[in-house]
Amino acid sequence: MDKSVSDTPKGSFPKTAHLLKHSDFQKVYEQGRRHFSGNMTVFYLRNQAKAAPVPNADESTVEACARKIGRVRVGFTVSRALGGSVERNRMRRRTREAVRHHLGTLDTMINAVDVVINPKKSLLVAEFAQISQEIERAFRVIRQSCEESGKKRGKLEAQRS
Repeated sequence: MDKSVSDTPKGSFPKTAHLLKHSDFQKVYEQGRRHFSGNMTVFYLRNQAKAAPVPNADESTVEACARKIGRVRVGFTVSRALGGSVERNRMRRRTREAVRHHLGTLDTMINAVDVVINPKKSLLVAEFAQISQEIERAFRVIRQSCEESGKKRGKLEAQRS
């Protein structure tokens, strides 16, 4: 019997879905859009390159997972102004766990997207359920925004041809 510590759903956040390069973070900050919530600011940027297409039924599970992972990359920035290393790492762990639970929301997107989560000091005392809801809401906004911009881009390309 598998006992769960919390009632939150299981999920995964593989290393290949992490945003790591400084230049990628800078690009998201400079060119991306922002979503504000009570305990964090979420920056996101739709990648110019198209993500891998949705896998076909005849592909192996490994190939399907490899294609899915490349679509969404998430990074975290926690400034020194928010506290010492213990507090900063706690904020990072809490947001990473919430992302792990809700990353599936963005998995089926057609477009690739980079996301940077920047927590606020209030995240330290917030309930995990509240953090999780804010991440879920941010991911819904990102998905909606990227899908709308994809439709607009498709219409513009159709008009040009």
